[in-house]
Amino acid sequence: MAGLDDYQFFSTLREKDNPFWQRTSDDRDRLEDPMDHYRRPTEFPEDLRNPAHGTPGPPPTKAPAPTPKFNELEGQKVNDVQMEKYGELSINIVSLCAENLLSHPFIVVRRQCQVNISSHRYHVLPITIVPALLHIQSCQGFSAFWKGLGSVLTIKGITLGLEDCLSKFTPWPKDISPHSSIKTIGQHLLLKSSALALITPFYSASLVETVQSEIASEKPGVFDVFKEGLTRLLSFTQPQTGRMLPVWLLVVPTVTHGVLQYILGNSVSTLTSKLLRRLHRNDQHRQGAVSKDSGSFLDASIRLQSAFIGHMAADVILYPLETILNRLHMQGTRTIIDSLDVGYEVKPILTRYEGFFDCLNTTIQDEGFFGLFKGFGALCIQYALYGAVLKFAQVIIQEVTLALVPPKPKPKIQDPVTPLAPSAPYTPSSIHPGISSLHTSPLPPPRTPYGASPATRRPLGYGSPGRRQDVDMRAELEKHKSSLALDD
Repeated sequence: MAGLDDYQFFSTLREKDNPFWQRTSDDRDRLEDPMDHYRRPTEFPEDLRNPAHGTPGPPPTKAPAPTPKFNELEGQKVNDVQMEKYGELSINIVSLCAENLLSHPFIVVRRQCQVNISSHRYHVLPITIVPALLHIQSCQGFSAFWKGLGSVLTIKGITLGLEDCLSKFTPWPKDISPHSSIKTIGQHLLLKSSALALITPFYSASLVETVQSEIASEKPGVFDVFKEGLTRLLSFTQPQTGRMLPVWLLVVPTVTHGVLQYILGNSVSTLTSKLLRRLHRNDQHRQGAVSKDSGSFLDASIRLQSAFIGHMAADVILYPLETILNRLHMQGTRTIIDSLDVGYEVKPILTRYEGFFDCLNTTIQDEGFFGLFKGFGALCIQYALYGAVLKFAQVIIQEVTLALVPPKPKPKIQDPVTPLAPSAPYTPSSIHPGISSLHTSPLPPPRTPYGASPATRRPLGYGSPGRRQDVDMRAELEKHKSSLALDD
């Protein structure tokens, strides 16, 4: 009876009305065990191994929960975010240094050109100012282009401190957004105007330190900017020195220039930022890969580029106003400056203006319209060098960031396996009521004599996988035994 175990297995399938190649609902609900493929179908059930006395067997031990592994993709994402933050910090530092340190020599040169009313060369183009710069460097060294740097940085720090203090003691906001109301924007501009009005006398002292010649004047001390600024602030109405204008006449043009520069710079910067982001989005559309959010390094690059263009546009548009303002601040200070006609001479500042409009009319009459643009070539060199350094640093930092970040692993794509197509649906046949466990026999059909017809070669009941006919079970068993005897 070697085949009874197999009969029990197939009879179970018969009772479940399911062919042997398909899973039943019980099999789907049961957890898969890798050892199921190696067990015989008649193996004793595990839950009945201790049937005596009704004592249950030992509770099945649960497999230990798998320890959570570090997700490589999440780690890669965190690393990318950190590197982008380092790149953003680096590009911000480079921009700050280029704006305050690299641009300062050209600020010194252009201010000297602006306040020199007796110069013959206006230096509107950059090419005319290069020989004068070489002559000054040969006579005075590179330190002649960095004078007044400490006072300029001090003025910027004092301005930020005043704005912070005023925003704490007043309802005026220090920062605004594009969605701010008109009232909020007006209060913010009022905060800027108040800080510029309070810093006006110190700006005059810083301007003097920036343009005075080092070979004809003493080097200023560290606290001279505060000393001279407080002196001009205390003599608010009428100064004690000759032709020096009172502070109240300088407040209005200083505040006007500062507020206009702030408004123009931020407006152009906002428009440029939107334009750059739209161009970047269109570029992604053309490449067929649009990211949901851009990285912090890209945001910092766009922000710095838009700020650079905004500052440049504001300085170019307000350059004539800056020329008039610097001449008003320098009047009566008895300052000796370097002449940039040749680069070997020094000249004193001797002017007598009654106010802003008097200075504007006198400059146009005596020097012409281009007299308002003296030293414009230094401004062109300043922003050309500033933009080149900013772009070069952006490319270098981006390449270094990409080099430090390891490449992302490519996802493993498995070849799709085509599932086996099932055969025709299996329909169980009616079987003798005495044996309800017989469904199909795994044994080969009995042999028939050679030369028999195909119709007589197959035994009755072993036809196609379609519907089977009723058979005599005794005759089937006898034929099965005879076939086993022939095999032996």
